[in-house]
Amino acid sequence: LTPNLQGTVPPDHKTSVPRPRRQPQPYPPVSSERERSRYVAVFQDQYGEFLELQQEVGSTQAKLQQLEALMSSLPPPQSQEAQVAARVWREFEKKWKDPGFLDKQLRCLYLKAKLRHLKTQIQKFDDQEDSEGSVYF
Repeated sequence: LTPNLQGTVPPDHKTSVPRPRRQPQPYPPVSSERERSRYVAVFQDQYGEFLELQQEVGSTQAKLQQLEALMSSLPPPQSQEAQVAARVWREFEKKWKDPGFLDKQLRCLYLKAKLRHLKTQIQKFDDQEDSEGSVYF
């Protein structure tokens, strides 16, 4: 991807690089209080990491999107400014494609899916327990 020297974002510019997503490890439906407790412990253990990653990734994405918007609004560069603009675009793209950032982004997505799945399994178990323990007259 080459920088657009007219001061606008290229139409084919993508701000994120697609990477394969790891699926959460399977957690079958909860079948006992002991298993429920284990799921809750896993959820609580990884929820803090997820929140921290989500905040960091979101903050970085917001800053990069602001920079992209700013760069798009700049007037067409002149000769020496074109070199500076090209260098800025290279740095900008490097930040979006940074393996460390992409790994954090992937980990955040993985944890989000895993935690959502655990929460669903726990809620299904709780709903089942509630319905089985109810007495209808």
